[in-house]
Amino acid sequence: MENNNFNLNKKNIGSEVELKGWINKSRRMGELIFFDIRNKNKLIQAVVSSQSKSFKIANSLRNEFVVLVKGKIIKRKKPNPLMETGDIEIDVSDLKIINKSIQTPMLIKEETDALEQKRLQYRYLDLRRFSNQEMLIKRSNFNKLIRNFFYENDFIEIETPIITKPTFGGAGEFKVISSTETDKYYSLVQSPQLYKQLLMYGGVNKYFQIAKCFRDEKSRSDRQIEFTQLDMELSFTSQKEIINLINSLMIKIFKEFKNINLSKIPLMTYKEAINNYGSDKPDIRFENKIFDLTTIFENTSIEFIRKEINKKKFIKAVFFEKEISNSEIKKIQEIIKSQGAKIFAWGKLKDGKISGSFKDASNEEINLIIEKMNINKSGTLFTIIDENKNALEFIGRIRLLVAEKLNMLNPEEFALLWVIDFPLFEKNSDGKIESVHNPFTSIKEELRNELYELEFSKNYDLSKLISNSYDIVLNGTEIGGGAIRISNKLDQEKIFEILGLNKEEIQENFGWFLESQEYGIPTHGGIALGIDRILSIILNKETIRDVIAFPKTSHGTDELTNSPIKLKK
Repeated sequence: MENNNFNLNKKNIGSEVELKGWINKSRRMGELIFFDIRNKNKLIQAVVSSQSKSFKIANSLRNEFVVLVKGKIIKRKKPNPLMETGDIEIDVSDLKIINKSIQTPMLIKEETDALEQKRLQYRYLDLRRFSNQEMLIKRSNFNKLIRNFFYENDFIEIETPIITKPTFGGAGEFKVISSTETDKYYSLVQSPQLYKQLLMYGGVNKYFQIAKCFRDEKSRSDRQIEFTQLDMELSFTSQKEIINLINSLMIKIFKEFKNINLSKIPLMTYKEAINNYGSDKPDIRFENKIFDLTTIFENTSIEFIRKEINKKKFIKAVFFEKEISNSEIKKIQEIIKSQGAKIFAWGKLKDGKISGSFKDASNEEINLIIEKMNINKSGTLFTIIDENKNALEFIGRIRLLVAEKLNMLNPEEFALLWVIDFPLFEKNSDGKIESVHNPFTSIKEELRNELYELEFSKNYDLSKLISNSYDIVLNGTEIGGGAIRISNKLDQEKIFEILGLNKEEIQENFGWFLESQEYGIPTHGGIALGIDRILSIILNKETIRDVIAFPKTSHGTDELTNSPIKLKK
């Protein structure tokens, strides 16, 4: 007798089976009662006649009752092509109710109308839906593939602590109060960064783990306060080796999960990404590069443009071969201005003429735009006029907004990209110097001396200092980032000094780590990949919450357990 095997088909006709599962649907038709029994992501119909000893029990069944069914597989008189087991059904000989269910607060079906808050509050019920069962299976297979890949490449899986010392800078951290020393606290780890470097110091050659990380920050569609990453580090490695290794992993992932044969994953410098796409994580599923039109309009008769150029502002532009309606252009303008953009200008190009904000442009200016941007068809030109960095950022956002409106972002198309050569530092909104990746990222060897020789004046161009860092991007989302690490104590101290720490702060926060660098450490590097992000994109989910068994809400709360709770004094 087949015991709880839901993988049944026409070949099993005549077999006796015993199945345990949930009632998905029950209906009475004259002298017969039909019900669908569900387990994991499988469903099969059962039938009980009025002559059966189980008829009374069958008549009492309600959705989500847990039952035991015994019977014979028979051919279904009216096959259901929408069901995987639609050619067969179970002729029930014995039926028992294992557990009853009260009325569920939401329907357990794929096309649920329950709000996300309700689904998260009753997540254990929401997980019964086939799509969530499928997600859990795929996530498990994803982790299995990762582990097998790294085992095959001679990596050691090592768990690192999640309770640690608070970290200087970076994202907000969760405090863990000590019960033995009430005036002290730990922190939940943001990432295994320092521990994995210490593993390299400890003689581990290749390390990996699927690690839990915690950051006390606002949630987004691709970020929540608790997330999972693939973390890895190698001794005596290079950027090329790490990129090649992850390329091999991605080839396996896309073949296994999407049956896609990936071609070579391209590389792009940070500078190219910013200048051409207005983002350090460009979506290259569509082209539509950004162009600088400043020199074309230096002496323009369009007064508002000329005034801004005289203030050392730049005109950044993107063109779409589509005449977009004025109402849609207005919506885009409202969105981008609400985000802080200053001057938004647009024009519709057709038959060598331009309308909108550029209606007074000369024929020479129009021809130069067409030539520079290689425009062959009519369409709509969008521009932002601002300081260089701001103009690039906002025109990059417009590029994505318009592409989304024109349905150019195919969720079943996957564009991977490596972005390399990031600056080592950047300035935040307060003008303070910060690490672009983290304080443990090394600088390009040929620029190393500049760390010790240069004075960081207010107007110093930080983009000159290029780091040994790299990000991997999928469909405009950063899915991983890493670097070749600092392996010299003097360099590490210098980085801390540039970031504004004095000697006492360096010793207090990182004295233990700096000491570890005095005992003959290897050169090393690694990367971390966001498992939740990769899966959400591959499985075409709207947010990472849709690929996590028990996610938090967009506000960081846990509706299931009604947490966080108030601190007791």
